[in-house]
Parts: sequence; structure tokens; C-alpha cells
Amino acid sequence: MSITTRKPTSALPAGASLEKETVLFEGFAAEAIKQFPRNINVAIVLSLAGLGSEKTKVKIIADPDVLKNSHLIEASGSFGKLKLEVENDPMPNNPKTSYLAALSVLATLQNKDKTILVG
Repeated sequence: MSITTRKPTSALPAGASLEKETVLFEGFAAEAIKQFPRNINVAIVLSLAGLGSEKTKVKIIADPDVLKNSHLIEASGSFGKLKLEVENDPMPNNPKTSYLAALSVLATLQNKDKTILVG
């Protein structure tokens, strides 16, 4: 299982600038989480839901030509192959993370005491 995350350069630490697409990290989620704790929420969740942080491959790309965060998730196994691409807007006041991440946290907190019916 792997995830390739592409972010605009505005998601980089203050003062950093790039003129061309640059791979910032390539390795496993366990190390990506340590090096980019504020930038890699989707990889953390993917590794928890999937193979674990020691087996989930992560690539982080900074790209001055993109305006949104994108994530390409790929997996293969006895079921076949899966390829999923998500593109979302960065947080208005924190371009290092996606707006969807903040909305997900808010929805979870709002629904924490609600009952879920299955079936």
C-alpha cells in the first residue's frame, strides 16, 4: 500500500521556496509521521487502517504548480488493484493541512455522543 501526497509550496515551512516539483520524502509512514507531523494526516490514517506505519509507503512532493493538496492511494492484493485520488483545498489559515481534515475532526466531535445503528 502506498500514498503519494502532493502539496503546494505554501504548505512548506515559512521561508522555504521551490521553483520546481521536489520530492521532500520517500519512505515509510512511521518515518514520514516523525518528519512531517503537521503535513501527513492522510498517510497516518491510511497506515492505521491498512498495513501499519512500518509497511505503508509514503512519498511527499512539494509542487509550486499546484494550489490544492492531493493524495494518490494505491493498493494491490488478492482482491486486485485499487487506485484512489483525492484532491482537497488547504485550510485557509493553515495551508499545511487540508480543510477536509478540520471538517472531519469537527464532525467527529459533534457526533461523539450519538448512537450508530448498523443493519
